[in-house]
Amino acid sequence: MLTARHSSYLKLLITVAIWGIAPPIIKYTLRYFPADLFLTYRFFLSAILMLPILFLIEKDWFHKLAHLPSGAWIALIINSILGSTIQIGFLFWGLEYTSALEGSIINALSPILVAISGYFFLHEKITNKEKFGLATAFIGSLIIVIAPLLLNQNHSLKYSVIGNLLIFAGTLSWAIYTVISKKHLRLHLSPLFLTTAMFFFGFISMTFITVTRHNSYFIFQSIKVAPVSAHLGVLYMAILSGSLAYFLYQSATKYIEISEANLFLYLAPIFTLPISLLVLKENLDLGTIIGCFIILIGVGLAEIKRR
Repeated sequence: MLTARHSSYLKLLITVAIWGIAPPIIKYTLRYFPADLFLTYRFFLSAILMLPILFLIEKDWFHKLAHLPSGAWIALIINSILGSTIQIGFLFWGLEYTSALEGSIINALSPILVAISGYFFLHEKITNKEKFGLATAFIGSLIIVIAPLLLNQNHSLKYSVIGNLLIFAGTLSWAIYTVISKKHLRLHLSPLFLTTAMFFFGFISMTFITVTRHNSYFIFQSIKVAPVSAHLGVLYMAILSGSLAYFLYQSATKYIEISEANLFLYLAPIFTLPISLLVLKENLDLGTIIGCFIILIGVGLAEIKRR
């Protein structure tokens, strides 16, 4: 029988696999929907999926909310928007201005920022073995994203300060969202409720952004003329990469440290790799193979617990 910790590991592996497959799907779907409309569409589908489930499964969710202090209410709303519109929005908009290579390097800072935030604000312990594993996995990520520059002399790198700052802001938003969510879990708010709240408030805030940037005719036509495959891409991001993955992540962080949970994010490129090869026809180079191997070593080192 799986322990709570082992169950959390399994949930994190599923989550990272879903998120690892997401980039090629996002890249394809953005051909038909601008980023803000794509996110509004995604958050809408996630919200209408999660709300009925919340009402059916958790009968006492309103009772728990009623006993929250006013400050927790405000933090809940802000954190929900932080984890949806701000974090994911900054990532999408940043990639419109900067290269995927630079974006990947900046996103590789996420587990480190989360670990540091958990250490200072949640007083979570980081063992020397976890520090070493964290650093090893980070080096593996850097090898993967820098390898094209080292192995391909014709590779051009476009630098954009605005795009890089947006992606870094999204990465920092994820770290803050993770820490505040952990505090909400300690207030006995369930992972299901936190996930539902994130997509609900994300939909409201992103809708406001979308309608101020696009008229109703453009929104309607974009949805109408998009092929079925584009809508399937949104469904994947809404149901699997959205509702399911975030719920599994929240469930996992309820029983293990967020610094440990976010170490699994380094495994995402390993799941991205086969999809990129098959769908995007990208080449597999030596640097990518070495980087993936080092990431596996780092995650393994950090996750091996002493008795």
